[in-house]
Formats: sequence, C-alpha cells, structure tokens
Amino acid sequence: MRVFILSDFAYVNGGASQIALNTALSLAQRGVRTSLFTGMGPVAESLVDQKFLSVICTGQYDILSDPNRFRAIYQGLWNHKAARILSHMLRDFSRHDTIVHVHTCQKVLSSSCIYAAKKLGFKVIYHLHDYGVACPNLGFYNYQTRQVCHYDPMSRSCLLSNCDARKYTHKVWRLLRQLVQKNLGGLPAWVDAFFAVSEFSHNILRPFLPKDSIVQVLQNPYRISSYPPVEVEKNKYFLFLGRMSAEKNPMEFAECARDLNLPALFVGNGEYLDTVKSIYPQAVFTGWLRKEQLYDYIRQVRCLVFPSAWYETQGLSVQEMAAYGIPAIVSDACAAKEMIINGNNGWIYESGNKDSLKDCLLRMMDDIDVSLMGKRAHELVKKKSISDEQYMEQLLSFYERVLLTV
Repeated sequence: MRVFILSDFAYVNGGASQIALNTALSLAQRGVRTSLFTGMGPVAESLVDQKFLSVICTGQYDILSDPNRFRAIYQGLWNHKAARILSHMLRDFSRHDTIVHVHTCQKVLSSSCIYAAKKLGFKVIYHLHDYGVACPNLGFYNYQTRQVCHYDPMSRSCLLSNCDARKYTHKVWRLLRQLVQKNLGGLPAWVDAFFAVSEFSHNILRPFLPKDSIVQVLQNPYRISSYPPVEVEKNKYFLFLGRMSAEKNPMEFAECARDLNLPALFVGNGEYLDTVKSIYPQAVFTGWLRKEQLYDYIRQVRCLVFPSAWYETQGLSVQEMAAYGIPAIVSDACAAKEMIINGNNGWIYESGNKDSLKDCLLRMMDDIDVSLMGKRAHELVKKKSISDEQYMEQLLSFYERVLLTV
C-alpha cells in the first residue's frame, strides 16, 4: 500500500495539521510508504530523514499570509501549481494500491488536488476536521452575531447573511470557493469515503454527504498522561484552554467568572485576548505554554471550562484535562459534550445561557463533588480514549476497505 497524506501545512499550526503530520509519521514508522503532500512550510523537524516518508512542499503561501492578494484570491479558489505537482507524482503509482487521504485543502492546496487525484482514478478519503464540505465559512457559525447558523448552506438566506469574521466581501469569496469546490473540485460528490471525528459532527454533516457515502467515525487519538491525577478539591482555578476567538467563546466564561468572583486562568492566545482581559482583568493570562510549563498550572486547576459556541467537531482539551483527573463544564453546542456524563464527570450547560453556566461553576465549588467528578473523569478517559495503536489499526483497515470498493 502507498498513502498520500494531503495537508495545507508542513508544520503543526492546529489540531487538523497535527493529526495529518502524526498520521504520516506513524504510517511510515509502520513501514507503509507514505508521501506527505503540503502547500506551506517550513517542514517540521520530526518529519525530516524518516524512512518510508517523503515530504513534498509546494512552497506557497496560505490565503491570509500571501502578500500578493490577487494571487491569494485566485489560488485559494483553484491551486493549479499544487494540482500539477500532485498529478505528476501520482502518475508513478498504481491507483489499485494507493490511497489519497485529504486532511486539509482549504487554506493552501484547494480542491484542485482532489480533482487531480480523481482524474487519474485514485481513491480519495476526506477527513472531516471541519464543516467545509457544506458550509462556506467552514463552521456553521455566524461570526457577526456569535451564534450557530441554522441556514441551509448556499440557500438564499445563506447568500445574504453576513456571517464572515471580517467583511461581507470575504463571504462572497467564500461562496465562490464553495461553488468551485463543489462543481469543479468534486467535493464532496467525487470523494470515495470520509472520516468524521465524532458522532456529533457526523450527524450534522450527514445530510450534505452523498447518500451512499462510506463514512467512519474515527476519534482523534490521545496519549494518556503519565503524570499523576491532580487533587482538584485542593485547587482554586477554573481553566479556559485554547484559542481566544469568537467561536471558542472565552468571553462568556470570563463574564460569569467575574460576576461570581471566581479565580479564572486563561491559557492561550488569539484575536479576542484583549477583549477577555477587559472583561475580567483580575484573571490570570499566560499565553500559549509548552507542555512542561502547562503542567505547572494544571496542578492548580479545579475544573476546565469549555464554552465553545459553535459546532466544535471534538474538543480534545476535555480529554486532555480528564487525563489529569480534572472534570469539565462543557457547552451543549459542541461535540465535547459527548465526553461528559452530566453530573458524573462534569456538567453540560446551555450555550449562551449565563445563568446555566454560573450554576455549573458554583456546583464545582463543592470539594466532595469536584473530587468525585475528577476521579470519574480520569477513569472514563482511560476507557474511552483511543490510543495511537488503535487509531492506526482502524485507519489501515479503512484504507483496505476503500481500496476494495468498486
């Protein structure tokens, strides 16, 4: 078997690229001849000089960082260079034993690469890290109103809705890209199979996938921490961990923590950092931390707050904290709620309802309850988490299944 992994970036800049790069590396370490096809460098050091792994980078910009805005607009719709290079490479391999596994192609590579692979007769699997196969702004989320969008994608209401984080002109470009990827790039109609990262996201996307699609829900792998569980009942901080952005909704947590005068800890960065600081200046802000630094703060955490206001496809930080014995309060708008048994290993609150969130925060102030929840969170994550080994076994089995389909 030969596998081509497609990723916009040759380095880790988010969850999707991390999964893509880790998958390419793990396949190569198993002796599977793997090519990681990327659009923007630099190439991560961990990928260099790996047996059975070749890394190809087209050396292009992503849409936002390209200084040539005309090129960014055009290339974002249809990346001719990437498609040409991929076509040239694929011609050397047999379509009968080669899988093209697309993780991301929205920011550099474009759907032109799917077209290139399908034109040559290769099986293509698309990883549903976001909602871009259906929604023009990738998330079923209105960045202007900071609410989940319930319009049918590409309907008249969708076309007229100014939901982009910046300007309506950006929305117009996204609509055009959606038309191009559907009618020229063949996404999702020409794709042979899909990976969804949660039942939650699969259920949302199911109506927009071809009726007879082969879909496997494959939870992202997670390594259980080797550190001992935290004694949360002795701790004071309520933690927000992640990007400070509208859809991640740290503002809602900041307002509630401020009103209740609770110790809040914000780990991360993003465009809403200053906004959150202005809401609750007494909170602790660390920016992004290395793993070793993060653990120093984790030892002081009582509870994780995951207030995501959009259809988050998974929410790994809930698992990450559970591995340390830290329970979570999770919004009901996202897939992370699948990891919570309400009242057992955490609480689920109604997104946008501050009274609901405040009630959950106050419940976590009970030392006995929070201690029990922390222990249950630790036990459940060990049972439910998927290891790297399990992930790779399911991945390879699915590859074989797709290759055998007519």
